Amino acid sequence: QALPGVWYAKRRKIPCYLYVQDLWPENVEIITGIRNKYIIGAIGKMVDYIYSRCTKIFATSVSFVRSIEERGVLSEKVEYWPQYAEDFYIPLEKKSHPMIKNDQAFNIIVAGNIGHAQGLDILPKAALLLKEKKLSRRIRFNLVGDGRFKMELLDIVDRYHVSDMFHFIDKQPANTIPEMMAACDAAFLSLIDSPLFAMTIPAKLQSYMACGMPIIASANGETSRIIHESNSGFHAPAGDAQQLALIIMEIISKPQEQLKQLGTNARAYYDKQFNKQELLKRMDAYFG
Repeated sequence: QALPGVWYAKRRKIPCYLYVQDLWPENVEIITGIRNKYIIGAIGKMVDYIYSRCTKIFATSVSFVRSIEERGVLSEKVEYWPQYAEDFYIPLEKKSHPMIKNDQAFNIIVAGNIGHAQGLDILPKAALLLKEKKLSRRIRFNLVGDGRFKMELLDIVDRYHVSDMFHFIDKQPANTIPEMMAACDAAFLSLIDSPLFAMTIPAKLQSYMACGMPIIASANGETSRIIHESNSGFHAPAGDAQQLALIIMEIISKPQEQLKQLGTNARAYYDKQFNKQELLKRMDAYFG
Protein backbone atom coordinates (compact mmCIF):
# COMPACT_ATOMS: atom_id res chain seq x y z
CA GLN A 1 0.00 0.00 0.00
CA ALA A 2 2.79 2.41 0.84
CA LEU A 3 4.92 1.84 -2.26
CA PRO A 4 2.54 3.53 -4.76
CA GLY A 5 2.40 6.56 -2.46
CA VAL A 6 6.19 6.72 -2.26
CA TRP A 7 6.55 6.44 -6.04
CA TYR A 8 3.80 8.97 -6.74
CA ALA A 9 5.27 11.48 -4.28
CA LYS A 10 8.70 11.16 -5.92
CA ARG A 11 7.24 11.56 -9.39
CA ARG A 12 5.21 14.62 -8.45
CA LYS A 13 7.87 16.03 -6.11
CA ILE A 14 5.41 16.29 -3.21
CA PRO A 15 5.66 15.26 0.48
CA CYS A 16 4.87 11.69 1.46
CA TYR A 17 3.41 10.92 4.89
CA LEU A 18 3.11 7.42 6.35
CA TYR A 19 0.98 6.22 9.30
CA VAL A 20 2.39 3.04 10.86
CA GLN A 21 -0.19 0.94 12.72
CA ASP A 22 1.71 -2.36 12.42
CA LEU A 23 5.44 -2.94 12.40
CA TRP A 24 6.82 -4.84 9.44
CA PRO A 25 8.39 -7.34 9.04
CA GLU A 26 7.70 -8.25 12.71
CA ASN A 27 3.94 -8.40 12.19
CA VAL A 28 4.33 -10.69 9.18
CA GLU A 29 6.40 -13.15 11.21
CA ILE A 30 3.90 -13.35 14.06
CA ILE A 31 0.63 -13.33 12.10
CA THR A 32 1.68 -15.61 9.22
CA GLY A 33 4.30 -17.73 10.97
CA ILE A 34 6.78 -17.09 8.13
CA ARG A 35 10.35 -17.39 9.44
CA ASN A 36 12.30 -17.76 6.18
CA LYS A 37 15.21 -15.32 6.47
CA TYR A 38 15.17 -14.51 2.76
CA ILE A 39 11.49 -13.57 2.76
CA ILE A 40 11.72 -11.60 6.00
CA GLY A 41 14.93 -9.96 4.82
CA ALA A 42 13.31 -8.88 1.55
CA ILE A 43 10.34 -7.39 3.42
CA GLY A 44 12.76 -5.60 5.76
CA LYS A 45 14.57 -4.03 2.79
CA MET A 46 11.25 -2.88 1.35
CA VAL A 47 10.30 -1.32 4.71
CA ASP A 48 13.64 0.51 4.93
CA TYR A 49 13.15 1.75 1.35
CA ILE A 50 9.70 3.14 2.23
CA TYR A 51 10.83 4.74 5.49
CA SER A 52 13.81 6.42 3.83
CA ARG A 53 11.60 8.03 1.19
CA CYS A 54 8.86 9.35 3.46
CA THR A 55 8.78 13.00 4.50
CA LYS A 56 7.23 12.19 7.87
CA ILE A 57 6.30 8.96 9.64
CA PHE A 58 3.59 8.78 12.28
CA ALA A 59 3.28 5.76 14.61
CA THR A 60 0.55 4.57 16.96
CA SER A 61 2.76 4.02 20.02
CA VAL A 62 5.91 5.40 21.62
CA SER A 63 7.47 1.94 21.30
CA PHE A 64 6.74 1.91 17.57
CA VAL A 65 8.55 5.24 17.26
CA ARG A 66 11.62 3.78 18.97
CA SER A 67 11.54 0.66 16.79
CA ILE A 68 11.37 2.73 13.59
CA GLU A 69 14.27 4.90 14.79
CA GLU A 70 16.27 1.73 15.45
CA ARG A 71 16.01 0.96 11.73
CA GLY A 72 18.12 4.05 11.09
CA VAL A 73 15.33 6.61 10.63
CA LEU A 74 16.11 10.08 12.01
CA SER A 75 14.21 10.83 15.22
CA GLU A 76 12.94 14.19 13.93
CA LYS A 77 11.26 12.33 11.09
CA VAL A 78 9.12 10.09 13.35
CA GLU A 79 6.17 11.27 15.44
CA TYR A 80 3.93 9.53 17.99
CA TRP A 81 0.33 9.99 16.85
CA PRO A 82 -2.04 7.52 18.58
CA GLN A 83 -5.38 6.29 17.36
CA TYR A 84 -8.59 7.81 18.69
CA ALA A 85 -12.05 6.32 19.15
CA GLU A 86 -14.97 7.38 16.98
CA ASP A 87 -17.34 10.02 18.36
CA PHE A 88 -20.08 7.54 19.31
CA TYR A 89 -17.82 5.96 21.94
CA ILE A 90 -18.97 7.96 24.98
CA PRO A 91 -19.77 7.15 28.62
CA LEU A 92 -23.42 6.20 29.11
CA GLU A 93 -25.46 5.78 32.27
CA LYS A 94 -25.44 2.18 33.48
CA LYS A 95 -28.56 0.43 32.22
CA SER A 96 -29.73 -2.99 31.06
CA HIS A 97 -29.37 -4.25 27.50
CA PRO A 98 -31.37 -7.05 25.85
CA MET A 99 -28.22 -8.90 24.80
CA ILE A 100 -26.54 -8.76 28.23
CA LYS A 101 -28.06 -10.95 30.94
CA ASN A 102 -29.09 -8.92 33.96
CA ASP A 103 -28.95 -11.47 36.80
CA GLN A 104 -26.60 -9.79 39.31
CA ALA A 105 -23.53 -11.42 37.76
CA PHE A 106 -20.40 -9.31 37.31
CA ASN A 107 -20.53 -8.76 33.54
CA ILE A 108 -17.24 -8.29 31.69
CA ILE A 109 -17.43 -7.29 28.03
CA VAL A 110 -14.90 -8.24 25.35
CA ALA A 111 -15.65 -6.42 22.11
CA GLY A 112 -13.88 -6.79 18.77
CA ASN A 113 -11.94 -9.30 16.74
CA ILE A 114 -11.55 -12.83 18.09
CA GLY A 115 -8.26 -13.80 16.49
CA HIS A 116 -5.11 -15.63 17.52
CA ALA A 117 -3.25 -12.38 18.27
CA GLN A 118 -5.78 -11.47 20.95
CA GLY A 119 -4.79 -14.49 23.06
CA LEU A 120 -8.35 -14.97 24.33
CA ASP A 121 -7.67 -18.61 25.24
CA ILE A 122 -6.48 -17.15 28.54
CA LEU A 123 -10.09 -16.41 29.51
CA PRO A 124 -11.31 -20.01 29.91
CA LYS A 125 -8.11 -20.80 31.81
CA ALA A 126 -8.76 -17.93 34.22
CA ALA A 127 -12.47 -18.83 34.36
CA LEU A 128 -11.61 -22.36 35.52
CA LEU A 129 -9.42 -20.95 38.31
CA LEU A 130 -12.20 -18.58 39.34
CA LYS A 131 -14.76 -21.40 39.31
CA GLU A 132 -12.60 -23.42 41.66
CA LYS A 133 -12.64 -20.49 44.12
CA LYS A 134 -16.44 -20.79 44.44
CA LEU A 135 -16.87 -17.02 44.46
CA SER A 136 -19.96 -15.52 46.05
CA ARG A 137 -20.71 -13.52 42.89
CA ARG A 138 -20.98 -14.99 39.42
CA ILE A 139 -18.72 -13.74 36.66
CA ARG A 140 -19.76 -13.70 33.02
CA PHE A 141 -17.57 -12.93 30.02
CA ASN A 142 -19.62 -11.40 27.19
CA LEU A 143 -17.68 -11.76 23.93
CA VAL A 144 -19.09 -9.57 21.18
CA GLY A 145 -17.61 -10.18 17.74
CA ASP A 146 -16.24 -12.74 15.36
CA GLY A 147 -12.90 -13.95 14.06
CA ARG A 148 -10.81 -16.90 12.96
CA PHE A 149 -10.23 -18.08 16.54
CA LYS A 150 -13.88 -18.02 17.63
CA MET A 151 -14.75 -21.67 16.94
CA GLU A 152 -11.55 -22.87 18.59
CA LEU A 153 -12.28 -20.66 21.60
CA LEU A 154 -15.79 -22.12 21.87
CA ASP A 155 -14.24 -25.59 21.93
CA ILE A 156 -11.77 -24.59 24.67
CA VAL A 157 -14.57 -23.08 26.79
CA ASP A 158 -16.54 -26.32 26.44
CA ARG A 159 -13.50 -28.48 27.19
CA TYR A 160 -12.79 -26.51 30.39
CA HIS A 161 -16.45 -26.88 31.46
CA VAL A 162 -16.87 -23.12 31.97
CA SER A 163 -19.61 -22.50 29.39
CA ASP A 164 -21.86 -21.10 32.12
CA MET A 165 -19.37 -18.22 32.54
CA PHE A 166 -19.38 -17.25 28.85
CA HIS A 167 -21.88 -15.54 26.59
CA PHE A 168 -20.95 -15.29 22.90
CA ILE A 169 -22.72 -12.57 20.92
CA ASP A 170 -22.50 -12.22 17.15
CA LYS A 171 -20.73 -9.21 15.66
CA GLN A 172 -22.73 -6.00 16.19
CA PRO A 173 -22.60 -2.56 14.53
CA ALA A 174 -19.82 -0.55 16.17
CA ASN A 175 -22.15 2.27 17.21
CA THR A 176 -24.19 -0.12 19.38
CA ILE A 177 -21.21 -1.26 21.47
CA PRO A 178 -21.31 1.67 23.97
CA GLU A 179 -24.87 0.66 24.96
CA MET A 180 -23.67 -2.90 25.58
CA MET A 181 -20.75 -1.59 27.61
CA ALA A 182 -23.19 0.42 29.73
CA ALA A 183 -24.84 -2.87 30.74
CA CYS A 184 -21.51 -4.33 31.91
CA ASP A 185 -19.27 -3.74 34.91
CA ALA A 186 -15.85 -3.83 33.22
CA ALA A 187 -14.19 -4.32 29.82
CA PHE A 188 -11.47 -6.83 29.01
CA LEU A 189 -8.68 -6.92 26.46
CA SER A 190 -5.75 -9.23 25.90
CA LEU A 191 -2.83 -9.80 23.57
CA ILE A 192 -0.50 -12.77 23.20
CA ASP A 193 2.86 -12.66 24.94
CA SER A 194 5.06 -11.19 22.21
CA PRO A 195 7.66 -8.40 22.00
CA LEU A 196 5.71 -6.91 19.08
CA PHE A 197 2.39 -6.80 20.92
CA ALA A 198 4.09 -5.35 23.99
CA MET A 199 4.80 -2.35 21.74
CA THR A 200 1.22 -2.20 20.46
CA ILE A 201 -1.68 -0.10 21.73
CA PRO A 202 -4.79 -2.06 20.62
CA ALA A 203 -7.50 0.25 19.26
CA LYS A 204 -10.09 -1.25 21.61
CA LEU A 205 -8.21 0.27 24.56
CA GLN A 206 -9.11 3.75 23.31
CA SER A 207 -12.72 2.64 22.74
CA TYR A 208 -13.01 1.27 26.27
CA MET A 209 -11.48 4.39 27.78
CA ALA A 210 -13.67 6.70 25.71
CA CYS A 211 -16.72 4.89 27.13
CA GLY A 212 -15.42 5.34 30.66
CA MET A 213 -15.11 1.61 31.37
CA PRO A 214 -13.03 0.07 34.16
CA ILE A 215 -10.47 -2.05 32.31
CA ILE A 216 -9.09 -5.53 32.91
CA ALA A 217 -6.15 -6.49 30.71
CA SER A 218 -3.88 -9.42 30.05
CA ALA A 219 -1.12 -7.62 28.20
CA ASN A 220 2.41 -6.28 28.48
CA GLY A 221 4.21 -3.08 27.58
CA GLU A 222 2.23 -0.13 26.24
CA THR A 223 -1.20 -1.45 27.29
CA SER A 224 -0.19 -2.11 30.89
CA ARG A 225 1.64 1.23 31.04
CA ILE A 226 -1.45 3.17 29.97
CA ILE A 227 -3.74 1.36 32.40
CA HIS A 228 -1.25 2.00 35.20
CA GLU A 229 -0.73 5.67 34.30
CA SER A 230 -4.45 6.33 34.01
CA ASN A 231 -5.43 4.31 37.10
CA SER A 232 -8.30 2.96 35.01
CA GLY A 233 -8.23 -0.70 36.00
CA PHE A 234 -6.06 -3.77 36.52
CA HIS A 235 -3.53 -5.54 34.33
CA ALA A 236 -1.84 -8.93 34.44
CA PRO A 237 1.14 -10.12 32.39
CA ALA A 238 0.19 -11.54 28.99
CA GLY A 239 -0.45 -15.27 29.18
CA ASP A 240 -0.57 -15.42 33.00
CA ALA A 241 -3.99 -16.96 33.75
CA GLN A 242 -3.35 -17.20 37.48
CA GLN A 243 -2.54 -13.51 37.82
CA LEU A 244 -5.51 -12.64 35.61
CA ALA A 245 -7.83 -14.61 37.90
CA LEU A 246 -6.42 -12.73 40.90
CA ILE A 247 -7.03 -9.27 39.42
CA ILE A 248 -10.56 -10.27 38.38
CA MET A 249 -11.19 -11.35 41.97
CA GLU A 250 -9.83 -7.99 43.10
CA ILE A 251 -11.99 -5.91 40.76
CA ILE A 252 -15.22 -7.72 41.60
CA SER A 253 -14.58 -7.01 45.28
CA LYS A 254 -14.55 -3.26 44.66
CA PRO A 255 -17.64 -1.25 45.66
CA GLN A 256 -19.60 0.39 42.87
CA GLU A 257 -18.26 3.87 43.60
CA GLN A 258 -14.66 2.68 43.17
CA LEU A 259 -15.51 0.99 39.86
CA LYS A 260 -17.15 4.22 38.73
CA GLN A 261 -14.01 6.15 39.64
CA LEU A 262 -11.87 3.81 37.54
CA GLY A 263 -14.16 4.53 34.60
CA THR A 264 -13.96 8.27 35.25
CA ASN A 265 -10.17 8.01 35.31
CA ALA A 266 -10.25 6.14 31.99
CA ARG A 267 -12.28 8.84 30.27
CA ALA A 268 -10.14 11.63 31.75
CA TYR A 269 -6.98 9.98 30.42
CA TYR A 270 -8.63 9.48 27.03
CA ASP A 271 -9.56 13.17 26.84
CA LYS A 272 -5.98 14.14 27.63
CA GLN A 273 -4.06 11.66 25.47
CA PHE A 274 -6.39 10.46 22.70
CA ASN A 275 -8.76 13.37 22.06
CA LYS A 276 -9.83 13.27 18.43
CA GLN A 277 -10.02 17.02 17.85
CA GLU A 278 -6.61 17.68 19.43
CA LEU A 279 -5.00 14.91 17.39
CA LEU A 280 -6.55 16.23 14.17
CA LYS A 281 -5.30 19.74 14.97
CA ARG A 282 -1.79 18.35 15.37
CA MET A 283 -2.07 16.58 12.04
CA ASP A 284 -3.40 19.72 10.35
CA ALA A 285 -0.30 21.57 11.59
CA TYR A 286 1.95 19.05 9.81
CA PHE A 287 -0.04 19.21 6.59
CA GLY A 288 -0.25 23.01 6.74
